[in-house]
Amino acid sequence: MSGASPLVWAGAAAAVLGVLLLRRAWGLPRRSAALNGAAWALLLLGTALGIAGNGAWGAAMVSLFGMGTAALLLARAAAAARPGKARASDRKAHMFPAQGEPRRIGRRLLTFLVTVPLAMLVSLLVALAARALAGLGGWAEADGNALTLLLLPLLWGILAFALLMMPRRRTQFAWLLLPAAASLGLIWIGGAA
Repeated sequence: MSGASPLVWAGAAAAVLGVLLLRRAWGLPRRSAALNGAAWALLLLGTALGIAGNGAWGAAMVSLFGMGTAALLLARAAAAARPGKARASDRKAHMFPAQGEPRRIGRRLLTFLVTVPLAMLVSLLVALAARALAGLGGWAEADGNALTLLLLPLLWGILAFALLMMPRRRTQFAWLLLPAAASLGLIWIGGAA
């Protein structure tokens, strides 16, 4: 990293601190939204600094420092962990219902529909809205297309993960409808301009 700018080094330090703070937050007896938020903010700041310092190469270097720190923490925890005495379950976690439990096929199918095709559609709308904003900002058409192609899988993965973590269908549908409606508005404005 001899050619790295000082921003990349600052980003790497922020990423390392973010991982350490995240580990600390997860080790507490109760969840701490403030510590989790601060840790993720440091990781985001580190990435932004890496990009500002040396573009994609800087972001890659920052992520290597963050992932290396996480790997070291995991290796330390694995080495210190004692083997459990309980026998591991043969059953996959909530994959199949236990003997006598209801199958809830409809509920499982709806979860699939919400997190796969609907989340993908909303992610596509948000990516197209970002393309429309880029066009309004004077970006070249090829750059806007590249932005769309880069954002779609990223947004889809984040949205699907967020939807799976929500306990209520109403919240899931709100997380789908609000960005979809805002994106449709931005796409309409971008197309009319």
